Amino acid sequence: MRNFLDRLGYKLSELMYGRYGVDAFTSFLVVVALVAMFVEILVPSGFLSLASLALLVYAFWRTCSKNASGRAAENRRYEELVRKTKAQVNLMYKRWKNRKTTVYFKCKGCGQVLSVPKGKGTLRVVCPKCRTEVRKKS
Repeated sequence: MRNFLDRLGYKLSELMYGRYGVDAFTSFLVVVALVAMFVEILVPSGFLSLASLALLVYAFWRTCSKNASGRAAENRRYEELVRKTKAQVNLMYKRWKNRKTTVYFKCKGCGQVLSVPKGKGTLRVVCPKCRTEVRKKS
């Protein structure tokens, strides 16, 4: 049995040689498909089964694709979209965590989020991005 599994692993690695493989976007597609399947179990509609199957087929197709540049471009677009969302979530978390000690505000010149410590009176803040000077009461 051990020999069979070794040979199977070797054959699978031979099959995947030159193919794109799994990336962050493919993993996201699989997770969304699994969530859709779970929701379909709770609330049967038929549409979610079809959608999850389509997502799984697309994820498998991406994994086995030999067009690495095309798949990498798709993954870059996905990563860019996720990066912006993660940055917003991280900022919200940071604001919540430091809500007792820090005041956050946006620069009027460029929109950069700036912070000053609470309870220090009126402070002169210079935006590091656009060099706009702002007086802010903490």
